[in-house]
Amino acid sequence: MKPHALNIKGSTQPEIYRGTVDAMVQELQADAAKFWQEALSKNGPIEVWEINGERFLYNGNHRYHAAVQAGVEIPDAMITIVDRSGSTIPKFPLTQLDWLPGVK
Repeated sequence: MKPHALNIKGSTQPEIYRGTVDAMVQELQADAAKFWQEALSKNGPIEVWEINGERFLYNGNHRYHAAVQAGVEIPDAMITIVDRSGSTIPKFPLTQLDWLPGVK
């Protein structure tokens, strides 16, 4: 699935680490199938919370952004969408995330 097709509005985390995303982009470009397989076993699926009809990244922020940057699809098996309507967890628009130097 193309990352933009998930209609992600934001994230439950306010920051992204540039070095982490850049390293993931390189891995995706080298061997996307291997990257996704290893990522699933190490970190689980990319978890998207649907809160009152809007989607927010809960787990897998760096992987999502790396897929966008690399221009690759995210396998359906890597995506879990969970209904969390009514959740009051803080949410941050994608356009307002803090991109920090370094790695996480």
